[in-house]
Amino acid sequence: MAAPLAGTGPMRLTLTTKIILLLQVALCFALLSTAALSYLKMERMVEDTVASRFTVALRGLAGEVEGAVSLGVSITALRNLDALIQRAMARDDRITGLVLFTDTGEVLAAAGRGGPVGAIPAGWKAAFARDGKSDRVAAVADGDSQALLLGIRNAFGGVAGGVALTYSLGEVQAGIRGTIPDLLLSGGINLVTGLLVTMVAVWLLLRPIQRRLREMTASINQLGMGEPPNLTPELVAFAPGLKDFADRILEQQQHGAEEGHPQPAGPAAEAARPAGVTP
Repeated sequence: MAAPLAGTGPMRLTLTTKIILLLQVALCFALLSTAALSYLKMERMVEDTVASRFTVALRGLAGEVEGAVSLGVSITALRNLDALIQRAMARDDRITGLVLFTDTGEVLAAAGRGGPVGAIPAGWKAAFARDGKSDRVAAVADGDSQALLLGIRNAFGGVAGGVALTYSLGEVQAGIRGTIPDLLLSGGINLVTGLLVTMVAVWLLLRPIQRRLREMTASINQLGMGEPPNLTPELVAFAPGLKDFADRILEQQQHGAEEGHPQPAGPAAEAARPAGVTP
């Protein structure tokens, strides 16, 4: 079997590259999470703003009907209901339908497309029964359509009926989704800018550290060969204990060299040696 070619082993990343990649992955995750949460928050805010806008129109129509009912006229006896509804429809072209109904759910007047005939749907009736006695607006979603219901009170404070307004929730959501390309473009620019800034910042931060580490490695290699290291002021400031460490190592090396190579004997030692004994 042929030997593997040199240089075909796994590529090893430098410490700087690893730190840059780690920070960039964290930055991407943070930006994508923030963008997703911001989009969902914007979607909810736009939907609430549109609902508030239609709520104003709904309360205006309910107030006009209550003005007539509070005079003692039964809601079923009003003759200008169609005119009231048509006038309210003309104020906002985003309204898809308006329905006026009694407290039992019977439809008295309706305008727009897809309005109920005879009686309001069961979902509307359940929502109106839950919130019709209060001043809260009940919201009922039916597919792409959203219905807002509000009760109408008579002269005695009871519920005489209600009014419902419908609009296309799908069109609102489609308008929100239409902003996605612009959001992606701005998010992509921010992401690329953040990645570049992260890469440059890490490189500038680690470059002097890597230089000092290389100088420390060279100094330790010099100590290993018994030579005094070249300690620059920058290296001493980076590693304050390196100079003392180098001095101790050199002292130990010098002491060990002296113990391994004893000095020759003096004249007194030569005179005290027995005759016939040679060193």
